[in-house]
Amino acid sequence: MRAESSRHILTGASTRGSGASVMIGSWPQLEGPLVRLRPPVPGDEPALIEMATDALVRRYIGGPADLATATAKATRKTTAPDPGEFVIIDCASGEVAGSGSLARKRGPWEISYMLRRSFWGRGLATQTVLLIRDGFFTHTTEDLLIATTQRANEGSRRVLQRAGGVFAGAFDQYGMPQERYEFHRSAGT
Repeated sequence: MRAESSRHILTGASTRGSGASVMIGSWPQLEGPLVRLRPPVPGDEPALIEMATDALVRRYIGGPADLATATAKATRKTTAPDPGEFVIIDCASGEVAGSGSLARKRGPWEISYMLRRSFWGRGLATQTVLLIRDGFFTHTTEDLLIATTQRANEGSRRVLQRAGGVFAGAFDQYGMPQERYEFHRSAGT
């Protein structure tokens, strides 16, 4: 993982089980051989809109949005991103390949991601999860990071497994079976 202190990607605060506040603070930009993660900025809207309106990209996460909704969300993400929102830059082309977030959705911190269809099958999602996982445990005192995916999303399940996620159970949400994967801080981290 390459870290540059000039740009920051993820900020926020967390609460551990004891109730003590743990600041995530500003993380350095995360970069690997395949991807660079950075906050969304103006100019990223076309890629964000493309993903939000693509039925195949969104088939396991609520389906495609209409163009007006996708445009409004993309504008909000690029002008006032929430803490933890990021875009995935393909290092080979410099293009926005995907987007994601690190947020508390179901209790523990959870990573979410999606890629534009033209970037599927290149290892970018796996490297993204690895960068976030390693950065998370390096820059926080948290012991648990999770990811969930629909059971039917075999590609995402493989990404999470390759990145070291351990299957931790299944549950139903939105009328569909979901799977939870957990990443735990290793003894040396």
